[in-house]
Amino acid sequence: MKIDPTAPSATPLHRTPAPGVPAPSTPAEAVQRPKEAAPVSALVHAMPAAVGGSDFDAARVAAIREDIRAGRYEIRPERIADGLLASVRELLAPKGEA
Repeated sequence: MKIDPTAPSATPLHRTPAPGVPAPSTPAEAVQRPKEAAPVSALVHAMPAAVGGSDFDAARVAAIREDIRAGRYEIRPERIADGLLASVRELLAPKGEA
């Protein structure tokens, strides 16, 4: 493969601030900006509890982790493929059919 030295270099992306949020004037100010995201992060992490529970099963995760460590975990590609196909069919189905 030949690299073309005349190709233009990539230009950096510049983000525009959200409406009502002033753009940081210094790099130090930009570093402190993530602290403002904490309330949103807390809301995102609270969402599973708000919709009736969590899909996370700590005991199941621990059992799978132990099976992997012991070499007993069996990967079944056909089961994974079936699950992926089912989720794609669900996403592609008209609203009334799902």
